[in-house]
Amino acid sequence: MTVRIDLTKEVKASIQRVLDYFTNVEKLPHFHPEYIKNVKIVNKKEGENNSIEFEQEGSFHGKKITSVNRLTRLGDESTIRIEIIDGNGKGSVTTIRCQEISPGNTQIRLQGELHYGILEKLLSRSIHSITEKTLEEDIHNLEQK
Repeated sequence: MTVRIDLTKEVKASIQRVLDYFTNVEKLPHFHPEYIKNVKIVNKKEGENNSIEFEQEGSFHGKKITSVNRLTRLGDESTIRIEIIDGNGKGSVTTIRCQEISPGNTQIRLQGELHYGILEKLLSRSIHSITEKTLEEDIHNLEQK
């Protein structure tokens, strides 16, 4: 069973600020301290294949989770793809698409196919609510001056 996520929110921030925010993976423990405890950059590629690979340690319902993730800025530059390439949730893919609604206002569409093994069936509602909560935290962080 795959947990599917599809959320759309609008934020009072420029598209560039939103993209910079989501690609600043080193700040994830600061942005979401309840769930993400540590992030370590493993590999960073700039240029045409603009990607960051990072190890992430977190907590989910009191259970320690670890993963290796790859974040890629896709060719159109307004889309970010995050895939878990090893560890808990391996095979999960999240896409963040940003669209400027008006100057200083950006629509964020977060779509994901998340894989957490047996936890998917047991905790699908929790996974949805945590994803919604972290996106709300992101909106709050982005709107701070």
